[in-house]
Amino acid sequence: MSAQRFIGANSREAMNQVRLALGEEALILSSRMTDDGVEITALAEETSVQALASLPSTAPIEPGDSLMPVSAHHAAAAYANQIGTLSTQPVDRPAAANPRPETALDFAALGERLSNEIQDMRQLINRQAAHSDTDQGARSQLIRWLLEAGFSRALSEEILGTTPGQLQGPDATPARLQAWLAQKLNSQLNQLGDEAELFDNTRIIALVGPTGVGKTTTTAKLAARYVMRHGASQVALVTTDNFRIGAHEQLRIYAQLLGVDLHTPGPAAQLDSLLAELADKRLVIIDTAGMSQRDQRLLTQINQLGSSGLALRLMLVINAASHGDTLEEVVQTYRDAALAAGCRLDDCLISKCDEAVRLGPALDTVIRHGLRLNYLSIGQQVPEDLQLPATSTFLQQALDISRPALFAEKPGASKARQLDALVRGLLGQGRALSSLRDSLSNRITGFEQLLDVWSLMGNPHVLLQQRWAAFLSVQERWAPARPDGRLLWGAPRPVAGATWSMPLLAVNNAGQLAAQPWLTHRMPIGALPRLGWCQSRWPAHRHLWSTCPSLDIIDALQHNDLGWLGAVKGSQRVMYQGELKHLGTLATYSEDFGVRELRYRSRHVRLHLSHLPVTLKGSPQAPLCAWFGTLHDNHSGQSLGQRWWLATGNTPGALKDQVADLILQLTHDELPKLTGRGWALLIDIEPHLPAEMRLYLAAGLAATAIRLTHASDDWAFQARAQLLGLLPEKRASHASGILESLLHLLTVNDALSRMNTTQTSTCP
Repeated sequence: MSAQRFIGANSREAMNQVRLALGEEALILSSRMTDDGVEITALAEETSVQALASLPSTAPIEPGDSLMPVSAHHAAAAYANQIGTLSTQPVDRPAAANPRPETALDFAALGERLSNEIQDMRQLINRQAAHSDTDQGARSQLIRWLLEAGFSRALSEEILGTTPGQLQGPDATPARLQAWLAQKLNSQLNQLGDEAELFDNTRIIALVGPTGVGKTTTTAKLAARYVMRHGASQVALVTTDNFRIGAHEQLRIYAQLLGVDLHTPGPAAQLDSLLAELADKRLVIIDTAGMSQRDQRLLTQINQLGSSGLALRLMLVINAASHGDTLEEVVQTYRDAALAAGCRLDDCLISKCDEAVRLGPALDTVIRHGLRLNYLSIGQQVPEDLQLPATSTFLQQALDISRPALFAEKPGASKARQLDALVRGLLGQGRALSSLRDSLSNRITGFEQLLDVWSLMGNPHVLLQQRWAAFLSVQERWAPARPDGRLLWGAPRPVAGATWSMPLLAVNNAGQLAAQPWLTHRMPIGALPRLGWCQSRWPAHRHLWSTCPSLDIIDALQHNDLGWLGAVKGSQRVMYQGELKHLGTLATYSEDFGVRELRYRSRHVRLHLSHLPVTLKGSPQAPLCAWFGTLHDNHSGQSLGQRWWLATGNTPGALKDQVADLILQLTHDELPKLTGRGWALLIDIEPHLPAEMRLYLAAGLAATAIRLTHASDDWAFQARAQLLGLLPEKRASHASGILESLLHLLTVNDALSRMNTTQTSTCP
C-alpha cells in the first residue's frame, strides 16, 4: 500500500480524513500548507515498515515536507514548522513590500487556529499512545484482576504469559474476560472429573490437615456419598483423633445415621493391624487428628499412616479462609512429611468455601503445587455441601472481585520453582488444548472427522490409503443438510491457480457452516447428475452457487420447487423488458431494499441492496430476481465494490429468503481462497499427503475458520482467543490467522496423543 495524501480546509479536517481512511494507527509522513488547504501524507501502520524500507536515502525533499516519517507524536512540531515554510514557498512573482491590508496575516486568528489544531494533535498522540499500549494494558488489567481475587503475582504472570489479541478488541467485555480467565485457570487446575474414579481405584483414604479445617465433617460427607453409590456395608470409618474432645462422638453420630462401622483405635493400638482387619471393606476413610504444620508430631502421624504398607491415598484438607502464605506453608510441610514417610500427597479438597471472601489463595496454592482438587466443601450439610469441581461454579466465584480487597499478596517469583512452573504450564497448555479440541468437536459439525483424518497422517502409506478409503465409505452415508438447510456449490471449474475444484459444503437452517466437505470429483460427472445425486442423499431446501447455474440446472431446481441463488458478474446478460442487457447497467432501474450490516472478511461493512425482476435468455418463463449490492466499510466509508446475484422467483415472500442467501454466500465467498491457503500450508507440513486427503482437510479447516470468524457466541470468542494464542506472533482474528492456528492445534494435539500412547505402552 502506497502513501496517501489528504487535503482539508484545516489540520483538523485533514486528520479526520486520515483517521477514517487509515485508522488511528496511521503514520503521518508529512504535513504542509498548500493553496487548497492543509495537505497531510500518511501511511497505514501495517505497511509503514515496508514502505519506509523502500524509500531511497537520497530522495529529494519538497519544500515543507518532513525529512523522515513521523507519528502523531511529531505532528504538532511538523505543523509548527509550516509557519516558516510559508515564507519559503516558491512563488510566481516577488511579494509586495507593503501588502495590502486585506491580504495581511491575521496573527490573532492564526494563533488561535494553531492552538486548536495543536490540541487536536495532542489528543491524537494520546489515543495512539494508549492504543500502542493496548496489549500491555489488557495484560496489566487481567493481572490486577487476579491479584484482587487473591492470586499471587507469580501465578498471575505465569498464566498471562501470552495475552491473545482477541482480548483487546471491543468484543472483550468484562464477562468474556472473566470467562477467559476462568478457562485459563481451569486448564491449569488438575481436578477430579469422575467420582467413580476415586472410589473405584482407592481403598483407603486418609484425610490430613491442620486443626479445625473440617476433616471430621468431610469424612462423614465422603462416607455418605459412597453409601449413596454402593451401600453402607462396604465402607468403614476410622478416627485416630485422640486429642480433640468430642471428636469420636461427633463421628459416631454420623456413622450411626449412615449405618456404617466406626473404629476408634487407642493411642497404643497399631493402625496397620486395624486396617488389615478391614481388608474386606471396599473403602476405609481415616479421620486423622488435626496437626499444625509447625507441630513436631506431624511427621510421627504421617509416618504412622505410611507404615501400614497398604496402598493409602493421603488427601489434604485446605482451608479456603486461610491466608495464602499460611496455605503455602501447610502444603509444603505436609508434602515434605509425606515424602519423608515414603508416601505421596497429591490429592486435596478445599473446605470452608462458604466462609472465604477470596478463593484465590487456596486455588493458587493448589495450582502451583500441582495437587489434584477432588472436592469443594461449601457448608455443614452432609452430604449436600460437598461438590465435585466439575459441578461447581468455584472458578467464577474465585474471580468475583465485586468486594474490595484490603489485603494483597506480595509480588515476586521463586527462582527455585521456575522449572515447576514450566512443567505446570506445559501440562496446563495440554489440558487447555484438549478442552479447546473438545469444544470445537461439540460445536462444529464435522470437526471431529477432521481430527480423525488428521490422525491418519502418521500411518505408513499403504495403511494410510486403506484407512482413508474406509473413512470415505463412511463419509458417503453422511447427511449434512436437512430439508431446511443449504448447500454451497463451488464453481464447476478448478479454483484459480489450483488443479482442484472447491468441495461441496453444507449449511444448516441457522446459517452454521459444517466442516465436513464432500469432494466433487467423487460425485457423478456433470452438474445435473451431481444435483440429482445430492438431492437423493443430502436433501437441501436451497442451493447457493458461486456462479450462475446452467439452464438445465435451473429447470431441475424449479421443477423440484427448490430455491437457488447464484453470485454473478456485472457482465452477466439478462432479459429486461424484452431486451438483452448487461446486469451491471440495470442498477438504476432497481428498487431499493435497504441496508444490512454484516461482517465481511474481518471488516464491519454496510451492504446497500436493491432488486429487479429479470429473466434469462432461453428461459423467459422462469421469473428471476436480480440483486444489486454495494459494500462500504463501516468505519471509513470506503467503497468495497459492487456485487450482483440472480435468484429464483421475485415474489415478496421470496425476497427475505433471498437476502439471507446472498448474505450467506457473500460472507463465505473467501472459502476457495482460504482452502487454497490451507492446501499450501498442508504441503509444507506433510508433502506426501494424498491430494484428495489434503483437499478434504484444507476445505474442512477453511470452513471451521469461517465459522469461528463469524460466530458471535461466547464459546466462539473463547475459542478464537485460545487459537490465536497458539501462534508465535500476534494476529488479528482474521480467517487466515484462525486457519493457521487450527493447523497448530491439530499438530500439537496429534503430538500429545502420540506422547500419551507412548507413555501408556511403556508403563508396566
